[in-house]
Amino acid sequence: MNNQRTNRHQDLEKKYLKTYIYRDLAQLEATIQYQIDNNWKSETLVIQKLDDAIESVLLNIGTEKDDDKDALLWSLLDYINKFKVGDEILDVRLNDEQRTNYIFLGEKLRSNGWTFDKGFDTNWNAFASKVKKLITESTIQDS
Repeated sequence: MNNQRTNRHQDLEKKYLKTYIYRDLAQLEATIQYQIDNNWKSETLVIQKLDDAIESVLLNIGTEKDDDKDALLWSLLDYINKFKVGDEILDVRLNDEQRTNYIFLGEKLRSNGWTFDKGFDTNWNAFASKVKKLITESTIQDS
């Protein structure tokens, strides 16, 4: 009975943690679009939302025991880390190239369904498919 309860608890935990990734990537997409629409008046919000997404992926990596799933999460982390600007989030000023990269990221998030307009599927295969599609369709140029 305890083992069954533990397994159910772990399944729920993983579903919630994947939901956090969906939420944080959707918030990042919405924040990028808001900044575009408002001439990047609060561009540090984009950096903060990116940090939230990075933290969500890290939480998932920390709880994942399956090597293939873990590898996919690391790939997602490596991909979104490419957009990170500096170590501090206060008073960051983005240059034109960084803004262009964030605009690109926002477009790719939107085109791959990482928005609030789409439902969140907690099934691993659906999640993995979205991650793979985002990563393979969205390579940015390394500086």
